[in-house]
Amino acid sequence: KSIFPLIRSAIPDARLIVVGHAPPDEVRMLASSEAVIVTGAVANPVPYYQRSRVCVVPLRAGGGTRLKILEAMAFGRPVVTTSIGCEGLDVVDGEHLLIGDTAEAFAENVISLLRHPELSERMAGSARRLVEKSYDWSVIAPKLLQVYRAVATQLPHSAHPSL
Repeated sequence: KSIFPLIRSAIPDARLIVVGHAPPDEVRMLASSEAVIVTGAVANPVPYYQRSRVCVVPLRAGGGTRLKILEAMAFGRPVVTTSIGCEGLDVVDGEHLLIGDTAEAFAENVISLLRHPELSERMAGSARRLVEKSYDWSVIAPKLLQVYRAVATQLPHSAHPSL
């Protein structure tokens, strides 16, 4: 309600596609002809990432992992989010993604990426390299196994007889 109108005033043909499982009614009500599309759950999000020019995560509250941001970055898509949206990720504003904590700053970041393909490509490339270096399963899995082994050695023998 507060960000997309600012984007549309600068880029009248901008479209917003909201993809995700069980969007709340307040999000569904935002859907309008071609400007805002709310898909709900999709069998495969890949085509949506592939055809997006910018991925937005305007999170104002919440917790958990930031998989949508990592997915977008892995697909080589530039991301605009809030400080809360990228909490816990080893990202740098202006290098891996853009952070906007007000509606105006958020919209300006999206507009910037849409208007400047070279910025968009540079940021997407940097983000993709970060995901490959720090968040790929080939990097994460050995660390996770190390944690599991450390926890397993602390358990009483009867808790893990097969180890």
